[in-house]
Amino acid sequence: MDAHAPSIEGYFPAPPAVAGPRSGGADTVSEAAESASASVSVSVSVAMPAPPVPPVPSFTANLLADDAVFSPRREASRFGVGLGLASIYGLALGTRQGGKALFTHAAFVPAALAAVVALGVPALYIALALFDAPIDPPRAVAVAARATARTGLLLAGLAPAAALFVVSSDDARSAAGSAIVGLVVAGGIGLTRMVGELHGSMTRAPSSVRARADFAFFGFMIFAVALAARVWWAALPLLRGAR
Repeated sequence: MDAHAPSIEGYFPAPPAVAGPRSGGADTVSEAAESASASVSVSVSVAMPAPPVPPVPSFTANLLADDAVFSPRREASRFGVGLGLASIYGLALGTRQGGKALFTHAAFVPAALAAVVALGVPALYIALALFDAPIDPPRAVAVAARATARTGLLLAGLAPAAALFVVSSDDARSAAGSAIVGLVVAGGIGLTRMVGELHGSMTRAPSSVRARADFAFFGFMIFAVALAARVWWAALPLLRGAR
């Protein structure tokens, strides 16, 4: 009887398999967290504004900048640029006579500036050293180079107006007068700023030292004006023609 009894296993389906814990569950959670973190970082980086780009300094600002570190090559370049700009004013003065006068004016307008720096600045430094003024040679050289560059910039800016006046003036004295005005204005501003910067370097010096240094500055200004005027008056054909 047992041999003919049907088996009940064929009438009932097998129970469904119960899904167990996946072995990679922790990895899946970690990957999801990293993906969310990346999304947040991307969104934050997109939302953050880009840092502003600092403006590039202009030619004038770079030429007249007071550098923190002294560089002889930098100051020599600044001095040469100032003389070159001053020669533009000389070319403007030479347009009245033309020819050789162009080169003569272009050479001797900056020559006066070079003479003041070469002869006057060392003498000024020696006088300040005798008065125990706290000014070192690199500072004096840098200030002189910036003063030359500033004077050259002013002369180059006045060059178009000077060319117009010297060419259109009927009288040689009027042409020479307009040329002298430009030289006096540019030279005076450059000289005043130079002395002002050197004087400003002595703010911590005793009052007696500053008082004695003022005499040296005053003498230097008289010497610079007299030397520049002598060079310009003796060498510039436009000024000689007005005598």
